Amino acid sequence: MRIDGLPRPAGRWTRAICISILTASLISPRLVAAESILCNNSNVEVAAQTSEIEKEACTASDLAIEFRSKYGLNTKRQVRINIVEQPIHYRSYSAYGSYDCLNDLVQVMSPQAIHQTTPAPLVNYQPLDQIQYRGIVAHEVAHALIHQNSQVFPLPLGTAAQEYLASLTQMSIMPQEIRGKVIRSANVGPWESGDVISSTYMEIAPVRFAVKSYLHFQKLPVPAKFVDELLRSKSRYVYVE
Repeated sequence: MRIDGLPRPAGRWTRAICISILTASLISPRLVAAESILCNNSNVEVAAQTSEIEKEACTASDLAIEFRSKYGLNTKRQVRINIVEQPIHYRSYSAYGSYDCLNDLVQVMSPQAIHQTTPAPLVNYQPLDQIQYRGIVAHEVAHALIHQNSQVFPLPLGTAAQEYLASLTQMSIMPQEIRGKVIRSANVGPWESGDVISSTYMEIAPVRFAVKSYLHFQKLPVPAKFVDELLRSKSRYVYVE
């Protein structure tokens, strides 16, 4: 699985970049969701085929919202999460999860659907389990919070800024032991002064992108200041000072 910054033709940039995709080699979907419930945060609504998966999605969204709220990103309007039983397809890409900022809609495949379509699925170099599944949901919920709190008008926020913050959220909600395994497996250091955080790197090495972003964030003297800078970024790139 990789987080995909899609190549986008000129003229369709704004609409295309509003969709974040967590990709896998899957097939074209028919998206189906069940009746919805409200999570502890009443701004988050989840629809899934089972109550167990609804609870998992709510837990993941709670974790994402709790982490992002430390840096001033809060839900300002309803976020809908549809847990679907078919692969999610966007252009020539297929996905485990996506976020559509035009409708504040998160769509994520159920764990069962992922296992049915992908033999031995891996997320962050780890077997897909409860922890990694929550990370998929949290990544996309983070995109919703990022767009709702963006200081860029008109949307969209820059791709690198979006993915830095969403990947950081996904890494940060993992238990420390599991996060350590992911960091060791990635075998990279943080972004350093003079580096360029780019969607191209993310496309080529999404887990390493996430680890580098997490490690960089941990070194920042004033993390909230950098978050604010990212929320004002229009560029596809972020230059590390």
